[in-house]
Amino acid sequence: MNIKDRILGILAALLQYSRTNWRSILKYSVISGIVILSFLIGGSYVVWLTKQEEVVRNLETFQREVSDAYDPNEIKPIRILDKNGKLIGEFSRRKFRPIRTDNLANHGNIIWALLSSEDRDFYEHNGVNFTALLRAIIVNLTTFQKQGGSTLTQQLAKLTLDLGARNVFNKLTEFYCTFYLESKFDKNTILAMYLNRIFLGEGNTGVEEASRYYFNKPAYELTPAEAALLVGTIPAPSNYNAVRNPKIALKRQKMVMTVMGKNQNLHPNPKSIERDFEKKVDANIRKFRSFYVVEETKEEEDKVVITSEIGKYGFDKDFTINLASDFNFGIRQFVIENFSEIDLESRGMNVYTTLDYDKQEAAERSLREGIEAVRKKLSEDKANYVKAGKTEEAVKQNKIIENMNGSLISINPTNGYVEAMVGSYKISNIFRLNRAVSAVRQPGSVIKGLVYLMAFEKRIATPTSIVVDEPIKIRGYAPKNWYKGHRGAMQTRTAFAQSVNTIAVKFMDEIGVGDFIHTLGKILDLDSSELSRRFQHNLTLALGSGELSPKELATVYATIANNGKKVKPVEILRITDFEGSELYVNLLPDPKEAEQILDPVACAMTLNLLEAVVSEEGTLKIALKDGEKFPLGGKTGTVQSPKEAQKRWGSRKGVRDVWFAGVNPNLVTAVWVGNDLGAPFPGSGSGTSGSIWFRYVSHVARTLGFGDSLITPFNGDYVKVDICAETGGLLSNEAECKHPLYGQYYYVGDQPGGGAPSPTVTQTEGGTSTNSSEEALSGEDAVELELPEIKEDPNDD
Repeated sequence: MNIKDRILGILAALLQYSRTNWRSILKYSVISGIVILSFLIGGSYVVWLTKQEEVVRNLETFQREVSDAYDPNEIKPIRILDKNGKLIGEFSRRKFRPIRTDNLANHGNIIWALLSSEDRDFYEHNGVNFTALLRAIIVNLTTFQKQGGSTLTQQLAKLTLDLGARNVFNKLTEFYCTFYLESKFDKNTILAMYLNRIFLGEGNTGVEEASRYYFNKPAYELTPAEAALLVGTIPAPSNYNAVRNPKIALKRQKMVMTVMGKNQNLHPNPKSIERDFEKKVDANIRKFRSFYVVEETKEEEDKVVITSEIGKYGFDKDFTINLASDFNFGIRQFVIENFSEIDLESRGMNVYTTLDYDKQEAAERSLREGIEAVRKKLSEDKANYVKAGKTEEAVKQNKIIENMNGSLISINPTNGYVEAMVGSYKISNIFRLNRAVSAVRQPGSVIKGLVYLMAFEKRIATPTSIVVDEPIKIRGYAPKNWYKGHRGAMQTRTAFAQSVNTIAVKFMDEIGVGDFIHTLGKILDLDSSELSRRFQHNLTLALGSGELSPKELATVYATIANNGKKVKPVEILRITDFEGSELYVNLLPDPKEAEQILDPVACAMTLNLLEAVVSEEGTLKIALKDGEKFPLGGKTGTVQSPKEAQKRWGSRKGVRDVWFAGVNPNLVTAVWVGNDLGAPFPGSGSGTSGSIWFRYVSHVARTLGFGDSLITPFNGDYVKVDICAETGGLLSNEAECKHPLYGQYYYVGDQPGGGAPSPTVTQTEGGTSTNSSEEALSGEDAVELELPEIKEDPNDD
């Protein structure tokens, strides 16, 4: 008998048993249902009784807000301090009077939008709209689409109880709170409390706060289109708001305006509604988009990017002191998400952070000056377009100028402290996405630091072994260099310093793409799905075809600088009240017990290579006077603008992203400069991002100072030898040497003259050597060519 017959036999037996014993089954089913229902009803009532005292206290606060008795000046501030105790930020939850029952009618458009979209029978039901609830249950069961049926009173009950997980048990508890609200307060009071307590995204609680954040105006001045946009965020405020996801927000805005047109009787003053409003929805949306400069731009693969001035003034709305805007905004988000509204409004707090304001100030200045240099060059080109009467090109050029951006982040590798963070270039103090943390872009050649490290780790090469730059073709992939042709045999350190693409691809092939991605995932704590989404499984990863944020890139290099031990970026150390009582402590792991992800000897060898990049033979030549020298190293990265983007921007040539990852003692810094619209611009990893980094760390060296070495002591199977940069041989064997290198790290036996043959990367299919060692030391910056899409077998490592 096969499995199918067995299953059919079991089902037939069950059916026969049900026919014979249906009375018993029905009886026990009813009894079980009554027991379960009794447990749910009784248990949820017990929870309600335990929560009732807290609910009453919260409601007293809510009620004070909607009455004249509420004084916003009683709110205590939250202070943010840097690692040295300097006050770098201070904000309060509410600096304005919230919506009250005596001015509720003045907020006609937001009430109209809210009732139309969320609860059209608000003034008729007794807290629960059973018809809407039944309709939602039927829709959910029959279409498997999520539809809510809760009333505004139920939503306020949910906000008041804050039970967390959504389940039947908590839902029943909220029913008790709902009926309590309806028995204690009139409808207008419930509505006013709801308007002050609903979360509307980006840390905004209440309509008044959200209105000032997104539109820079009080809630009573909201237009129907503005009110609809706010109300549209309610079902999922973190994902539906216009700053985080403008495409969805604008779509939902139209949906809300459509139902507003059908329910004009819900407006407190229907006579104030524009005549034929329901026929003018599209016209009102166009007017809204024009006022807030909503623009859609197509990027690669027809991806649409929407920009606007919605939220333009909201960044600093809560702050009276704000010396590190992007960093402080993240701190504010953490505090709001981890403390209750009551705590935030009644307890003053001191937040002790890892930021070093002296470094922060230098970072902001250096990034601003670097991007302004790019903008100046672009502005000169714009002036030429205007002079030549090319108006359309001048408009395009202006859009490129206005969307130039950048970010910088510094991490102390020994403890993970984020000591400087500039999330964006700002002409004025307006809200911008924190690009240092949230923006992921192709890193280009800056990723080669990890590629070479893993090649050392697997003993594929040493810094002085001979590698060959030659034409190669591996499983259909034939990478090109940023310069014309190939340069033949050279040392590994020279190939790294000059960012030779063919060598990096050879290394990646021998390392194995799977091993590389796995290591990257361990360093950054990325799961397999995120790795698959951001890192295509092929050899182009060696040239930076994946996606990283500046913070992630800094973490990769911080791990290298920390002798291969895991680094977890930290921003908050502890939070206390004004009396010193601890409210939160960040329990940091012991650095000595950190996971060893990379081999420390390979890390030391890679740090030696990073020093080569900023030497006379690298892509960022830095000549320091003897009295001004300090330890430094780094890697440039430049991603060429794709042909489609160049065509879209009037056949302009240029680059898309420029990066620099810099290492100093106890400080790792990542710098990114690019265009928010993906437009090409003139720049390079050395001339643009590298210059920003050097300007920044030079100030730190002068004012704060650095240690003596990039490499801290570690235990490992290594030797340190002095070599000659030109030949790669032992310094003691060279009669003359222009560039001596002292204390270079090698695995025991792999050093020059160590007795073991020096590893060599073998020639690959199609390889020919065109020896030109002098040409290999040219000072050109490494601008990568367009990265092709190459499909490879994920198991072929």
